[in-house]
Amino acid sequence: MKALPWLLMAMAPLALAAPGVEDFDVRLAIEAPADASLLQLNLPADVYRAVRHADLRDVRIFNTAGEAVPMARLPRPTETQALRVERPLVALPARAAAVRDGVTVHASGAASVRVEVDGAVPAAVSALPGYLLEVKDVDAAVDALVLIWPEATPFEAAVRVQASDDLQQWRTVVYRTALLSLGEGEARIVQDRIALPAVRSRYLRVDWVGTPPPVTLQRAVLVNQRRTAPVAREWVELSGHADGKTIDFTSPGLFPVEALRLVPAGESDVISARVASRAAVSSRWQWRARTVGYRLQQAGGVDEGEAATIASTRDPLWRITLDADAAVAPRLALGWTPESVAFVARGAGPYTLAVGHASAPSVWQAPGQVVPGFGSDRAAALVSARVLSGEAPVAAAPREPAPWQAGSHWWLWGALLLGVGVLGAMARGLWREMGGAKDTPAE
Repeated sequence: MKALPWLLMAMAPLALAAPGVEDFDVRLAIEAPADASLLQLNLPADVYRAVRHADLRDVRIFNTAGEAVPMARLPRPTETQALRVERPLVALPARAAAVRDGVTVHASGAASVRVEVDGAVPAAVSALPGYLLEVKDVDAAVDALVLIWPEATPFEAAVRVQASDDLQQWRTVVYRTALLSLGEGEARIVQDRIALPAVRSRYLRVDWVGTPPPVTLQRAVLVNQRRTAPVAREWVELSGHADGKTIDFTSPGLFPVEALRLVPAGESDVISARVASRAAVSSRWQWRARTVGYRLQQAGGVDEGEAATIASTRDPLWRITLDADAAVAPRLALGWTPESVAFVARGAGPYTLAVGHASAPSVWQAPGQVVPGFGSDRAAALVSARVLSGEAPVAAAPREPAPWQAGSHWWLWGALLLGVGVLGAMARGLWREMGGAKDTPAE
């Protein structure tokens, strides 16, 4: 018993040691150019099937010497991209605006105002130039207008934007907004963008408000922010266990689910349901969406329901509650976009993607710590790599029971009880040693 504390102390460094590549459940080869030093890859479905923790803490990339290399998860790509079309501006002839003298305002009380105009001859004439822009070949609403001028002359002015379809009837879309160009070099501040309320029109007109600055507008960029880029989602289709109108599903992995779709069992059917998910059997159900799934046989083919977009979640347990009974339980399809990882090719390759460890701490770094200049125009270039996930993994990930299912909790309780027993044995041994020392007569 005296040796037990020393044995545990000797084993402590081994327990705290960083896990090696052989300690992970699944190891996948990475194919990458030999001369690249900063690489980017997309995580395949095998990673989400093998990972044990929702924060992906048990993911590593090792070099051939078994050393873990620096890595970072990159932000998810946006589903929208800006459409930018550049068009020339046509200068309009200056318009004369009469400014009359002899205008007198008399206020009488709080509700009476009298205006007197002395004479009808304009006292001054100010030139108000404007610019015309034809919006053609742009089949989208214009959300912004970026004005371009060549001069570096400092100025501060205001413009008004109008829209028309026939050059006769004009409507004001921006009453007054500022344009400016101040400062020099790194301290230069330029405001050249005008936000528009999703304008759909054939012509746009830009007029100076007040005294025009000493610059000449030449071109304008039409910006549409609402163009949706196709998202390359991957899907996994689940079969569930039905209990009346409630159907429970278990995902085979911790996928970053961002879309879902109900899949009817019949050739022609329409199903509506509420969808919820949770991280473990001990967690509460979280509402995700109300959606309609359908499959209809049409003359031109089969018309199927669209995916419902949801807030991203890695919950593996899903439940749908049908609004009406179904003869055959529908299936649930979960969609996700593979996450991108950047890593430093430190040391010699080939490199290995290791996944699945019960107690591995997280080693993820911020993107800016791995990619110099990340998020700026001076960001270091990333070279594409890919994971060879088609081959059979070295070791299969434990999935019976899954870490998030009820049966997996028993080994946690067993480990806890074992630890309590070891601590009790250590305390008992120390107590006996102390008692024996007291009973020993002093010489």
